[in-house]
Amino acid sequence: MSTSSAVLTPSFFRSASTARWLPMALFCALVLLWAYNYVVMKQTLQATTPITHLILRTALGSLTLFGVLLARGRAIRPQRLAQAAQVGLSTTCMYSLSITLALVAGAAGRTSVLVFTMPFWVALLSRWLLAEPFTRRARQALAAGFAGLMLIVAPWQLHGGVLPMLLAVLAGFFWALGSVLSKRATRDGGMDSLNFSAWQALIGLLPILALWPWADFAHIRWSAGFVLGLLYAGVLSSAVGWLAWLWLLKRLPASTLSFNALVIPVLAVAMAASQLGEWPASRELAGMLLVGAGIVLIARR
Repeated sequence: MSTSSAVLTPSFFRSASTARWLPMALFCALVLLWAYNYVVMKQTLQATTPITHLILRTALGSLTLFGVLLARGRAIRPQRLAQAAQVGLSTTCMYSLSITLALVAGAAGRTSVLVFTMPFWVALLSRWLLAEPFTRRARQALAAGFAGLMLIVAPWQLHGGVLPMLLAVLAGFFWALGSVLSKRATRDGGMDSLNFSAWQALIGLLPILALWPWADFAHIRWSAGFVLGLLYAGVLSSAVGWLAWLWLLKRLPASTLSFNALVIPVLAVAMAASQLGEWPASRELAGMLLVGAGIVLIARR
C-alpha cells in the first residue's frame, strides 16, 4: 500500500546513528507485522475467549524472549529491574489487558485501532519525561492524524456503548507510557535490550496470570490456523515486535517514531478489507488521506 512510502523520508531517519537503510527496513517490517496482527487477532479470538487468548499470547512472548536470552548466552540477572517493572506493567500488562477488556465489553474488532491515539500521548509524555520538542508542525500533524483515525474507526457508530472506546484509548495511553519509559531507560546506554525486554515481559505477565480463574482452556477450538495465529501474535508480534520497537526507540525520537506508526491502522484496514471482506467506506478512505497528510507534515519538521 502506497501510504507507507510517506514514512520513508530522509528527515524521518536522519537521527539514526547506524546506516539509514537498516532502521528503514526494520520499521517497514514492523509496520507490516503489527498491521497484520489485527487480522490474526480477529481470526484467532474466534477459537477461544479473550482472557484465554491474552494469557496464552503474553506467556508465549515472555517465554520466547527468555529462550532467546538463554540461547545467546546473555546474563539472565535483571538489569534496571525497577525500570523494567514500570515498562512491563504499562505495556505488557495494562496495554494488553485494556485492549482485551475492550473486546470483552463487546466492541467490534476495529475498535482496537483506537489504540493509535498513542502518538498523541507519546508527544505529550515525551515533552514531560524526555524534554523532546512539541512544535507547531507536530501539533498540526497530530491533529490531522487524529482526525483521520476518527473517520476510520467512527467511534460514534460503535455498538456496545462508549466503554469499549475508552478502554481502547486507555490501551493507547499505556502503550505510549511504556514507549516513553523505555526510551528514558535506554537513553543512558549500557543496557542489554534483550535482557530488559525479557524481564519487562515477565513482570507484566505476572498480574495477567491472576486472571487464570476466568480463562477457559478446556474449550479452546484447536486447529493449525489457531496455533499459527497464536504463534504470530505471541512470538512475532509481541516478542520480536517489541525488540524491534525498543531498538528503534534507541535511535529515533519517540514522538516522531510513534506518529509515523499511524500508518499501521491504515494498513490494518486495508488488510482486513482484502482478507476479511471488510471494505472501507468513503469516510474511512478520507481518514486514510488525513493520516497520510499528517505523516507528510511530521516528516517535514
